[in-house]
Amino acid sequence: MSSEVGVAVRVEEATVPTPGRELAEELHGDQYPALVRFLLFNGASWSEAQDAAQDAFTQMCAPGLSVVHPKAWLRTVAWRCWVRQQVRPEDTCADLPEPPVNHQWHTPVQAAEIGDEQRSVIAMLLALPAKQRAAMAWYLDGFTTEESARAMGTTQDAVRQNLSRARAALKASLGLSEQEPDDDRGGKR
Repeated sequence: MSSEVGVAVRVEEATVPTPGRELAEELHGDQYPALVRFLLFNGASWSEAQDAAQDAFTQMCAPGLSVVHPKAWLRTVAWRCWVRQQVRPEDTCADLPEPPVNHQWHTPVQAAEIGDEQRSVIAMLLALPAKQRAAMAWYLDGFTTEESARAMGTTQDAVRQNLSRARAALKASLGLSEQEPDDDRGGKR
């Protein structure tokens, strides 16, 4: 069954650790565009997203590295690479900054493909606070709250709370009433 009928679909099951280079070669064609999109939804610029995604695949090829959850691993490493891009060397002891949100990330091809409605939805997503935006990005990529929490280094309750707050903020931005039920995809997300 698909997630369209409210049944949670696990994005990836735990597998036997696979050498990273083999995974990188296997996943690059399928996961690179999804990884770039994930970073764009987190607020990265087009070039920052591409650089961070490529860095993640490069790190996956490290000798001796074995990965059990490759899709989550890629997103976690790519996000960290992107955040590192935002930290200047003199700020390394400071708290991680909230990366600036860039609304002009589209390429000319995407500008032709993305309609006004999609642009406004993306602008609303990018206006969310960082934790809500991150939880929503993992959710939009099809990960469960358990998988998201593990990858984000937080609890499932925190992910659920950030998703709930993000949904409420998006509903308010869209002018939707609070009486409509949330899509919780079977309570597992």
